[in-house]
Amino acid sequence: MCAWAVAAAVALLWPSRIASAFDGVPLDQPLEAILIGLAFPWLLVCDVAFLRRRFGRIMIVVLLVSRVASQFFTQEGWCVQFEPTRPYVISQAGVPHAWDVRADWRSPNPACSAIETRSYHSLAEFPVWFFNLPPATEGFPVAADRPPAAVTRIRVTGFLHSSRAGTIQIERTPDVQGALSVDGRRDVEAAPVGPGTHLLVFDGLLKGAEWRFVPEWNGQDLWGQALATTRPPRRIDIVYSGAVRMITTVAVVCLFAGWIASAIAAIRDAAVLAWATTAALILAWLLIGDHDDAARWAIVALIGAAAVPVRPAARSLRTATWMIGVPWLVFVSVPALAAVGRVTLYEAGNDFWTFQRYAYRIVMQGFWLEGGSATFWFQPLYRWIAGVLHLAFGDSSVGERLWDGSCLLLGALFNFSVANRFAGFRAGLLAAVLPLAVFVLGTPHYLMGRGLGEISSAGFIYVAAAFALDGERRNAAAFAAGLLAALGFYARLNNLPMAVGVAAFAIPGDVPARALVSGRAWWSRVSWRSIVVIWCSLALAALFLAWRTWHFTGVFSVFYGTQRDHLALWSAGMPWYIAARRSIESVWMVLSVNDPPRLDPFALPVVGGAIVCVLAVVGVPRFRDVPLSLVLFFFTSIAGAIVARGSAYAGRFSVHVLPVTTAALVCGLAAWGPGPPMAARGPLE
Repeated sequence: MCAWAVAAAVALLWPSRIASAFDGVPLDQPLEAILIGLAFPWLLVCDVAFLRRRFGRIMIVVLLVSRVASQFFTQEGWCVQFEPTRPYVISQAGVPHAWDVRADWRSPNPACSAIETRSYHSLAEFPVWFFNLPPATEGFPVAADRPPAAVTRIRVTGFLHSSRAGTIQIERTPDVQGALSVDGRRDVEAAPVGPGTHLLVFDGLLKGAEWRFVPEWNGQDLWGQALATTRPPRRIDIVYSGAVRMITTVAVVCLFAGWIASAIAAIRDAAVLAWATTAALILAWLLIGDHDDAARWAIVALIGAAAVPVRPAARSLRTATWMIGVPWLVFVSVPALAAVGRVTLYEAGNDFWTFQRYAYRIVMQGFWLEGGSATFWFQPLYRWIAGVLHLAFGDSSVGERLWDGSCLLLGALFNFSVANRFAGFRAGLLAAVLPLAVFVLGTPHYLMGRGLGEISSAGFIYVAAAFALDGERRNAAAFAAGLLAALGFYARLNNLPMAVGVAAFAIPGDVPARALVSGRAWWSRVSWRSIVVIWCSLALAALFLAWRTWHFTGVFSVFYGTQRDHLALWSAGMPWYIAARRSIESVWMVLSVNDPPRLDPFALPVVGGAIVCVLAVVGVPRFRDVPLSLVLFFFTSIAGAIVARGSAYAGRFSVHVLPVTTAALVCGLAAWGPGPPMAARGPLE
């Protein structure tokens, strides 16, 4: 099925030359952004078995054929070329790129910055992401580098074909100055033309910030009314493009309709579907009505899922994904719709602006190994992630919100897996909701889609831990755990101890914390193969990172040029009590989910989970029955805070501990419930 999953991804993402509602990357229309950018990966998680079915495979093949066929057509849309009047970025030759893979994106001097296949109603809809870039001096942008003070030349070139006569004009604001020429006739405002093909060129200047560029055909939005192409259309474009467009749209709609129906049918529990649907609709209603605070509390109310009567046969990770994941993804996606197809102009000088400029240098300027800088004062991997997300979603930063929301959900589902094994399905649902609730109500809520690497690192590490849970039975799971742990380390170098701690889940889940002092009773049950694979993967990742640093600086080091020394809590000659005090404050900052640290009622589940882990190690009755693997994983999650303290963006350095602490809290409470939990029934009893 892996081959069919790849085929489906290629079929959905490959850019078509024929504009349609589902024309591949960039995903700059709301429906395709949500279906392809969010629903598709989660359908793979929930119902990958659909790819075994003949209907799904037929739709994938049809879509692949339509994508291949579209390559024989002339590119639809018009060529948009920008030219800032000031140098705008170092190492750039020629016009700037937009994040549009259809526009010769690998060329140092592309003929087109972007391909226009829709009207631009405001500045945010123009493909002018390059305003986020620093000037060629590598300093911070000044007023003249960005609207409204910036002055940017624009040239739009294309062909229009229609079988009937009509009038072409450009609706624009005074800030979009310029002249339209049609078939060589210059300075026309509304040009009557006869049937056939016509050349259009708009030369102008963009000033101020009130921008609008809406091509109209006979007084209506041109797109969909006539055939617009970058080169003179041929007979194949005129006669057959509509058929390919229709086939593509029908294939995508049928594929998703069939897949969603299959995923629903796989649940086979009306109560689960009713809960997921009702919760999703309520969240959508609250968010559409701008009741954001109520929507955040509605995430907390997902705890009510534990009260839903679910058939024993349906109590699974898939069901938890429906009951918790579907409402959560609605919470993530509805606010994101407004950002689809729109540029985000970042504040210059902060971390997320820096990641963005590195992403451009990597993807659009080709510095794939360098990654934007010789050393990583700013964390490594997220700059590559941001670049790939822009390739998928274009100039918009909507992909970062969808990505972060998915990573947070992965941590929640890890919690379900651990608590479900230890204390049952209802405890698993509670454990899944808690980290999401702490996130949306607590200090970190602003981080989703912000453009920082902490959520990505946590997502990779928790998926690695989930694979490690299964590493004892499958070699592939152990290798996947090692690879994902390495990616988690790359996304946030401080999380190396936690990435190492993924190997703790090679210890069977029914081994309680009290067994720590009696190793021989469970030592033989540990999956040493998984531990070796995970730690060797991390060692190779560190070796590669050190080699890359040596390649660019001549220093063979993992942490050379990073903020290690700047953020370190210990230094030579420092009295031990000062170092201890600073470490305690750093750990408290992480557990309190606040900086400076303070007791926050919304962070109590995190603090409570940490206390459970400490009590488990001390050997307090009941608490010592919490799984040893989870307890060890917690201590590795805070190990980095003992030696280094993060700064800026309150809550960001706590994201990685939200799932593990809340899972420990649920397991600790379950250990006091009626009936012994799984660990208490283990062979060590």
